[in-house]
Amino acid sequence: MKLFFALFLFCAGLFANSLEGIKQSGTIRIGVREGRPPLSQSKNGEFEGFEISLARALSKSVFGKGRGKIEFIPVTAGERIPYLANNKVDLIIGTFIITPERSKHVDFSIPYLSVNFGVLTRKADTISDISQLRDMKILVEGNATAPELYLKKEKFDNLMRCATTKECYEMVKNGQADAYVNDNIIVLAYEIMDKTMDVPFKTLGPTEFIGVGVSKGNKELLELVNAELIKLSKEGFFERAYNETFEPFYKKAVDKKYFLLDGIYSLL
Repeated sequence: MKLFFALFLFCAGLFANSLEGIKQSGTIRIGVREGRPPLSQSKNGEFEGFEISLARALSKSVFGKGRGKIEFIPVTAGERIPYLANNKVDLIIGTFIITPERSKHVDFSIPYLSVNFGVLTRKADTISDISQLRDMKILVEGNATAPELYLKKEKFDNLMRCATTKECYEMVKNGQADAYVNDNIIVLAYEIMDKTMDVPFKTLGPTEFIGVGVSKGNKELLELVNAELIKLSKEGFFERAYNETFEPFYKKAVDKKYFLLDGIYSLL
């Protein structure tokens, strides 16, 4: 089994588009998440948001002054690794938490955002103490292993699954579940968009880091992405993108010091 798995990853790397291949094709395929403002969402057929701005900036570094274009490909949480492994996308820029398990299957860039877990509940339930959730139905999305592992470690055993972020939100709203745990950057959006919802716990668990996903072994492309992330940070890109997307959306409900990593990049 281990030999088969190693062979699978080796073949995945062989079939992935090289940096030179992407340049020659004139198109870079980037997997992004749907319906996750202010990170990524589609409006009138056009994607916009913090991660979309990052995708556009990275594509410029790939093509230089050439006329390369981006093909945005919507992916779910569970599709991110298979889409890279099967060469359906060149990059994943979709709230992709860096974990040791995922790093066995894909290569990650240096991180560009940090997050903790947040808990979405109904405001009418007036949840104020984490112990109130012990006997309630708690949702985790798709194969989002990090929230599940954290909840099980903390002895929250009454867990349920939902397929997409929107479905998770709707299940809590209509009473099919009592809470939804995911990255705080995600669940806070629903508190802003729907005043009947609440995020009573905004910074649970360990700090996690979000990076760009690249096919295993696609070294040249990964090195370009890493170099460009450092360059963009030093040029003030992340703070500008944050101010243009997060600030108007969250309306001061979040503090950029919890998400941006510019202080780390300044050391590089």
